[in-house]
Amino acid sequence: MDEYKIRMGKMRGEFRGDFTRDTFGAWNTYSRVLMQQGRVQLDADFNEQASSMVHYLRALAVDLMGPHAAPIGMDGQPGDDFQVSVPDGEHLVVGPGLYYVNGIRCENPEPVKLLIPAEPSGHLVYLDVWERHIAAVEDDLIREVALNGPDTASRAKIEWQVKLLAADPKLNKDKSYTAFLVALQAISKPGTGQLRARARKREELDLEPCQVDPEARYRGPENQLYRVEIHNGGQSGKISFKWSRENSAVYFPIVKPATNRTATLAHLGRDARFGLKPNDWVEIMDDEEALTPERPPMLQIESIDPDTFEVTFMSDPSSTRIGTQLEKHPYLRRWDHKGDDPNGVPVTEGNGPNAEWIDLEQGIQIQFLKRGRNFQRYGVGDYWLIPARTITGDVEWPGPFSDPEFLPPHGILHHYAPLALVTRVADKDFKVDHRRRQINKLWKDAT
Repeated sequence: MDEYKIRMGKMRGEFRGDFTRDTFGAWNTYSRVLMQQGRVQLDADFNEQASSMVHYLRALAVDLMGPHAAPIGMDGQPGDDFQVSVPDGEHLVVGPGLYYVNGIRCENPEPVKLLIPAEPSGHLVYLDVWERHIAAVEDDLIREVALNGPDTASRAKIEWQVKLLAADPKLNKDKSYTAFLVALQAISKPGTGQLRARARKREELDLEPCQVDPEARYRGPENQLYRVEIHNGGQSGKISFKWSRENSAVYFPIVKPATNRTATLAHLGRDARFGLKPNDWVEIMDDEEALTPERPPMLQIESIDPDTFEVTFMSDPSSTRIGTQLEKHPYLRRWDHKGDDPNGVPVTEGNGPNAEWIDLEQGIQIQFLKRGRNFQRYGVGDYWLIPARTITGDVEWPGPFSDPEFLPPHGILHHYAPLALVTRVADKDFKVDHRRRQINKLWKDAT
């Protein structure tokens, strides 16, 4: 499976729910999913149908309007959607409206206001767009209260942010989308890090053809969707990751503002599989933290009060804000790796069946690709999904058993579009060179 298929064929969103696996791949050219009578229904089939339709619509939008554009008005005239202005000489304002980025519809209900930095003199204003996973712990209306607790389906939400980048002088002359991507080269490309997984150690054993090594297989008691996610990114030996056997879908809502080393939760999980215990690693998240590009150190559980649902951490949170504002839906997210480092497990790279592999659990191993002498670039939040199945005692991963393929991250893919080049010509006087695109009129009025 080549890199193009992975990068372009998956939906590439956050995909963090309690799923069996992700079966959608645009390279299959399947037009729809067809249910059959008397068969078991799986979440993966339903999600593949939704992904197929979304992929088709977004691809159609790109075919019609290109990589980015604003819609034309109902009167057939260009509008001012997402138009950039500097009305007071200090703040940059992005107007309301609609804008499409790689076929993704971004909606802005009201003006967005940003303070313009004093230096440098020129800034490229652009959109950063991605798909975020939303669970019931983050939106109370998703949960059906008549079920008295359990959640059902989750949601995907389009998130976008207006960002500034020190302007490249070349952009003054070259207004192409390619020139914009070159200016954003450091952030517009997904991480170059790749990973592969296996569930059996590659041992040179003298076994009979039909004899299976009892130590060479996935030995977990449940079918799982493992998630390996970069916690600290960059391009150095300090890169770290965390992993979850439940696709990081184990949440615990915080119902009382967290103070110092304690937090009071709504519950402790429905059973041991989805519960908490001492020494577990967790991170405190909320609506604001989910939109930040970095992740603070994780916290380790010291003790749990089963009567009050109060948990005590072994250390103080690095931020005194996260978990204290209930209106921002704070919660704990559990991870399943072990160790003493609050930043997770160090990334070590290798290449080849005999190179260094990293043990997760139950016989599952991963290996990060080593190319040359330098570390690959890893982005915070880059993740890989590893379905593990008890009936085969193996993981679902492309490539032969002896040499599984290295794959780029499953997500999260960010999409970018330029809005304007803003240049300071005097103290509070700015020149705004618009870089938005407008959809051409695609219809002709009847006569």
